[in-house]
Amino acid sequence: MLGKLSYLYFPIAGEKGIKSCVTPNLAGDSKLNQETFILEPVSVENLHNNRSGRNFWCSIEGMGHWSVVGASVEEEYKKFTEYQDKSVLTAGLMWHELERESMKYQMKSKVTSFVPLEHDVEIMYVRLYNNGKKEKAVTSTAVVPIYGRSADNIRDHRHVTSLLHQIETQEDGVCVKPTMSFDERGHRKNNTTYFALGITGDGRKPISFFPVVEDFIGEGGSYTNPRAIQEKKDGVKAGQYFEGKEALGGIRFETITLQPGEGAEYIVIIGASELGTNDGMLALEEIMTEEEPATEGEIEDSKEEMEKESEAIEQETEKESEAIEQAMKNRSEEESTTEEKMKE
Repeated sequence: MLGKLSYLYFPIAGEKGIKSCVTPNLAGDSKLNQETFILEPVSVENLHNNRSGRNFWCSIEGMGHWSVVGASVEEEYKKFTEYQDKSVLTAGLMWHELERESMKYQMKSKVTSFVPLEHDVEIMYVRLYNNGKKEKAVTSTAVVPIYGRSADNIRDHRHVTSLLHQIETQEDGVCVKPTMSFDERGHRKNNTTYFALGITGDGRKPISFFPVVEDFIGEGGSYTNPRAIQEKKDGVKAGQYFEGKEALGGIRFETITLQPGEGAEYIVIIGASELGTNDGMLALEEIMTEEEPATEGEIEDSKEEMEKESEAIEQETEKESEAIEQAMKNRSEEESTTEEKMKE
């Protein structure tokens, strides 16, 4: 069971600059560089202590609220018992897939995290399945805590820098553009926009948003037990503007009905750019305009290709290591022979 792993994490990165780390319950950070952290910076100890990681909630009518990544107080309580979710982690070269199955909610999920080659963004590809014998009304909410500043600000002016946040809800998600970045070295105008965007697998946009942390978790609440989820609160609509708050990419999708055996898909895009949400929007547009969505078989084929590439790299590395070892051995033998001749 993945709940028994505290220090495991995987890198996810692209050739254009974005670098992320992901744990089995989707904690970890994401950044472009030291000055541009999209998610809150973490160390190895934060991986299992922090609550502010990526999350995806399913509110199931008449049953409760299920975190498909296992980041909830309910799942924490069920750890190390027979009632905890069944979970499987599969990962390869720069991709990570988490599968969870809940006995209580009779639901199954798959969350694949990766960085596409064409865009400087991180993608969460979420698939939900109704494993039960009855239909379920499901309301899904993606949650991405947007840190949006330098790693130095985690200990230096954390609150003051949050006062510089300018947060806006758009049709596809939440964007944050601080007015400036500063530390003890000086003040600089900020040109970077941080964003979390979402869309359903069949191209439907979110219906509302939770752009402010304190409004989402509520007084006395937390990321693993947010009052907005527990109390079934409505989010705000697109076109709203907020200032001076810790930001959140909270994205609410419309309620759907899943028949037994039926599934649904969601795509969440996380990134930062000096071109605003442009790169994220381009990624969304490409997903929406694809003639045919990738099938499970195509996804598996892609994973197999990446695994083969990884194996080829490992084999090449092993050959190089063996060659180096052999060369060092030969050199050592030559030196020993020389020493013996000199003694003679």
